[in-house]
Parts: sequence; C-alpha cells; structure tokens
Amino acid sequence: MKRYLLFTLIAVLTLQSCMTTVVFQGLRPADISLPGNFKNVVLVNRYKPAKQNRWFNTVEGIFTGEILFADKQGVDEALAALQGRLQSGPKYNTFIANEMLEGSGTGILPPPLTKTQIQNLCAQYRADAVIAIEAFDSDIGIQTASKTRKRTEKGKEIIESYFEAIEQVNVKIGWRIYNGENGAIIDQHQTYATKEFASEGFTPEEARRGLVFPTQAIFQTGREGGDLYGIRIAPSWVTYERMIYTKAAGLGSMKIAKRKALRGDWKEAVTIWERLSRSEDLKIAGRTTYNMAVAYEFMNDYDNALKFARKASDKYHLVRADQYIQVLNNRLAELKRLDFQMQEPAVTPGE
Repeated sequence: MKRYLLFTLIAVLTLQSCMTTVVFQGLRPADISLPGNFKNVVLVNRYKPAKQNRWFNTVEGIFTGEILFADKQGVDEALAALQGRLQSGPKYNTFIANEMLEGSGTGILPPPLTKTQIQNLCAQYRADAVIAIEAFDSDIGIQTASKTRKRTEKGKEIIESYFEAIEQVNVKIGWRIYNGENGAIIDQHQTYATKEFASEGFTPEEARRGLVFPTQAIFQTGREGGDLYGIRIAPSWVTYERMIYTKAAGLGSMKIAKRKALRGDWKEAVTIWERLSRSEDLKIAGRTTYNMAVAYEFMNDYDNALKFARKASDKYHLVRADQYIQVLNNRLAELKRLDFQMQEPAVTPGE
C-alpha cells in the first residue's frame, strides 16, 4: 500500500500540561470514486440563462431582493475554487472552458448536456470528462441584536451597550460530471455552503455598515462551495493531528524526546521512548509505548504503529490508546481507498 504523506510539520500546540499536538499533511481520499481514466478535465460554466429567460431572471431578482449579477460572479469564484482544489492534488489536470453554455441561470438544474456537446467539449480541450456548474442560488439574511458587556475604565467596572449585526450567506450550487466518451452523467450533486460575518457598533446602522459588502460575501461563499465539491470528487491534502505525551515528573529525557519529535527526528525520539517504556512506573511505560505508536505512523510504518498502540492498550490499559487504534484503522481504510482512486487504468497492448 502506498503512503500518501507529504511532510510532517513541527508541533504547534500544547493542549494539556503533559501532551502536545503534532501534525502532518496527508492525502485524503475523495468522497466518491470517479472512473480511473479521468485525468484531464474541462470545467464549464453553464449558468448563462437562455435568451427567453434573461429578462424574467432580472425582474425576479429585483423583486426577491437578490443582488443583480452577484450570482454570476459567484459562479466564476466557485469554478476557480474547484480548479484550485483539483490542481492542488495529484490526480487531475484541469482547464476552464472559454465559452459559457446556456442553462437556467437559477438554482434549478437544467436538462443535461447532450452527448454531442460533451464529446465536442472533450475534443476541443483534449479532456476525458466535463465538470459543469449548472445551477447557483444565494440568499443573504442580516440580523441585529442589542447586547451588553463589562469593561474596566479607570479602575471602575462599566456595563457597555452595543449592537451586533450578523450577516449569514447561503449558497446552493448544482454540479454535473459527464463522461467524455459517451456523455453519461457520472455525478449529479448539490453543494451547500454557508458563511457568517459579524460586526459591532453603538447603533444598529453602525453595526450593519461594518459588515462585508453582500457581493463580496457571495463571492467568498461561492468559493467555499467550489472547494467543497473539489473535496467530494478528488483526493486532497489535509492536515491530520496526533497527540504525544511530553512530560513526566523528574524525567528530562521526555523533554529531549519531545524536541526530537518536533524536529521530525522520529527515530531518535523512538530510541528514548523505547528505553523509557521499560520503566517500572506503569504510567511512564504506557505513555511512552503510546508515543512510539504515533512515531511509527509518522514514519509510515502502520504495522508497528498498531503493534505499539495495542500494547499500550492491552498491557497498560491506556484509554487514549484505544481511541488511537480506531484512528489508525480509519486512516488505513483511507489509504486503501486512495490506492483505488489513484490507480492508473490498465493499458491494452497496442494502444
């Protein structure tokens, strides 16, 4: 099984007095598995309304309070974010089509593109598949509330009144993925993205004036929606967190092992923890055995990671080791799915 680990990062956060978080960048499998022959993908904006619907869409937007043309730009932001997510991973090459195709221009999915349209797009861009954004809808709600807080001024406690404005943006995006060979729909999905923005002021008007301008709020939420769809369909680099024990009363060697681990010198850290794991103090033995399990995961040795996690659980009854065993099994399941998603299609002789 391949090990999809980019690099380890220096630990950054001490959550408890005796524990520290360490992190690494690992490849996470997509939520769904696309055909293995999809390598080059063209992204298409199909939000353009048909001519007979453009006037209706504009009038509807005015009466429903929608911000004219903000959704159109939101679509562009979503496509750009999707491309960024796909390009950041190792699986796909992507291109954004120059042309916009006609669709509903609303949050309702139009009829699918035809086989001929898909094949023409794939021939033009030398692509194996088409990913089209075919629906986009946004709404914004703003609420203002009166609040109070305490502050100290010249040694006296003062209760201060103020207003808080909350701007909530909801975006719904409709996507389709088409197979370039036969035009078949491989995935049809809606992503829902929500972002909140807050501002304060001494009057409701002042609080609202400090909010992100609605068009920018839609753009940002559209980007999030595009990124979410990228995570659904493509393996992506994400940050994984693990915890190690770094303190034990009267043991300076634990601090030394911590420094080595934070530098990424896991083998040297294991040497120290292995010696401490033979301690007659069962707490120290259990915790250092657990640390060895984490170290082996960082060194991509999952057999030994599970071995020492189970030892910390079975011999030393360390509850955190029980939890970590499940974490390791989940990661191994991810790696198995990644192997499937990253495999290249078999090449027929003579091709």
